[in-house]
Amino acid sequence: MSKIKKNLWRHVLQLGVIAVIAGFILKVFFGGEPANVEAYCPFGGLQSLVTYLNSNTLACSMSIVQIMMGVTLAIGVILFSKLFCGYLCPLGTVTEWMAVLRKKMKININITTGSVVDKILRAIKYILLFWIFYMTISSSELFCKNFDPYYAIATGFKGELTAWMAVISIACLFLGNLFINMFWCKYICPLGALSNVFKFTLTFLGLLILSLILGYFGLPMQWYWLLGASCVIGYIFEIVYHESKVFPLLRITRDDEKCTHCGLCSKKCPQQIDVANLKVVKDIDCTLCGECMGACNKNALQINRKPAFRWLPAILVVVLFFVGLWMGTHWELPTIDERWGDPAKLEHLESFEREGMRTVKCFGSSKAFAARMKNVPGVYGVTTYVNRFAVVVYYDPSETSKEKVENAMFTPVKRKLNTPPAGVEQLKIITLGVEKLFDQMDVTFLGNIIREKEGFYGIQTEYDCPVKVKLFMDINKPIDKKELRSIIETREFEMPVHGGGVKKIECDYELVNISNQVDTIGRQEFLEMMFPATKSRFQIALKKYGEDAATAVYEMPYPGLDKPLVQRQVPYLGSFLSTQDGVMELATALNGDTPVIRITYVKEVLDDDKIWEILQTPKWEIHYTNGTTKEIDATLTFKTPGKTVE
Repeated sequence: MSKIKKNLWRHVLQLGVIAVIAGFILKVFFGGEPANVEAYCPFGGLQSLVTYLNSNTLACSMSIVQIMMGVTLAIGVILFSKLFCGYLCPLGTVTEWMAVLRKKMKININITTGSVVDKILRAIKYILLFWIFYMTISSSELFCKNFDPYYAIATGFKGELTAWMAVISIACLFLGNLFINMFWCKYICPLGALSNVFKFTLTFLGLLILSLILGYFGLPMQWYWLLGASCVIGYIFEIVYHESKVFPLLRITRDDEKCTHCGLCSKKCPQQIDVANLKVVKDIDCTLCGECMGACNKNALQINRKPAFRWLPAILVVVLFFVGLWMGTHWELPTIDERWGDPAKLEHLESFEREGMRTVKCFGSSKAFAARMKNVPGVYGVTTYVNRFAVVVYYDPSETSKEKVENAMFTPVKRKLNTPPAGVEQLKIITLGVEKLFDQMDVTFLGNIIREKEGFYGIQTEYDCPVKVKLFMDINKPIDKKELRSIIETREFEMPVHGGGVKKIECDYELVNISNQVDTIGRQEFLEMMFPATKSRFQIALKKYGEDAATAVYEMPYPGLDKPLVQRQVPYLGSFLSTQDGVMELATALNGDTPVIRITYVKEVLDDDKIWEILQTPKWEIHYTNGTTKEIDATLTFKTPGKTVE
């Protein structure tokens, strides 16, 4: 307790961060959705910034807030020290706690700073730094999420990670630190490597200036050469000099007259820096954590020889955090910003912005949206902002109009909400005009709201201003305008998520009008209209056995096949079955009320038992359009065998 009191504000910040992460974990444990644990991640922000500068694209799930956090981290390291490492980083906190456990367990493995082993191990974090940035810049996706132990633990292993990578990282964090002091921070942490590069400020700036000069003279330095040079030089400087010369501006200083040479400061230093024998601590591992100052009873250790600076690092951490947060809320960077077509036309384009495009939620969906807009006559560019689901579309008003472009952006949707009871012969169709139904996800959300109300069976949308919404409802249910307005203008609802739990969704749809026209449709016609029937023929089997091969159809009931989550797995099933000898075709259809899977097969190769055996395969080999293959866990399970029907 006395140790905490002597360095109180550092421990308050560290424990505060750990408490927040514990809250994230408990939320997942009790069935909640994983929190956005990357919300203030400076490392991800720096990766995204470099990606944006290189390719004008922003890594998915990253926002300007994370980027500004990364910028303030870099500024903080250059001007002050590795304050994030010493005061906020949860992995650094855990590393220090493991050192305490290590002492209690009397594990005495020690790697001397400057030894051959120490120098070799320090290369690991620079290799990881290069690898992470290379993969992120190449893909516009945060590669570090695959194995970041903080991300894996805080999301309860439910994030976008690679399990085996994450397990290895967590083992390095806990087991590595248990046996070797500060193992993670000294040897593994790529952010530590990047922070050390920033500490060698003049060298880093020199590399940037050199790349700009070469570019000016027509000899551009590719980003990976600059990245590689920064990593190599940072590593060499770290193992040769092990200290930063000019920056940062804040240093631990020792007053030799006050010092009793008791050595407590060296013993208390988490990084094992020999503070007691240094007048000014320039060690590359120093995070300005203040533990040495807290251990000194004679006030011999100060920051820049100024007693008033005792709590300056903790204050700076808080100030830098809020500065980054403020900048992040006042500036914005797009996920993609693309133009195409005749450069002469680009000067005369008009644009409009559409918010609420919830399907444009990452780099991949942004590129897909851009590819779709390239096929729209008169459209010559798009900009997307995925963190607020917004797009800006650039068009030539002499070739098209805003209304035509909006029509091209709109995707009609039809969806069954509930199955009408067997005794129902007809359904009633009413037509509404609804504002702010911008894309497919909006219809999904509205459908989830409506399906909880009795007497509603389906929804269908068509482009209009406002959007035309057809509701399929019980023939005997009265049209209650007040009820309809209450349903459509629901401001928040809870939507079930895959794997259990619910997610709160905010909506702002507006009911504009209700048509007086009422139509009807037969029950079976409604079911067939709403069912997403599919059919895929497999060229491998067709080429091998020919169109005239004797075939049969294996039909298997699959309740829930029309649900969107299940429908999204059908292409994977098709890819898997296309590799099975004798399978000619996969189709989904409706047999009366029952959704079924139909597999067309060659009689001389397969039968019912062999097909059922294939469907029980736990692993599927999937072939992607880019020519790659991947083995995945089966995404659909089959419990009821089918049979040959024709």
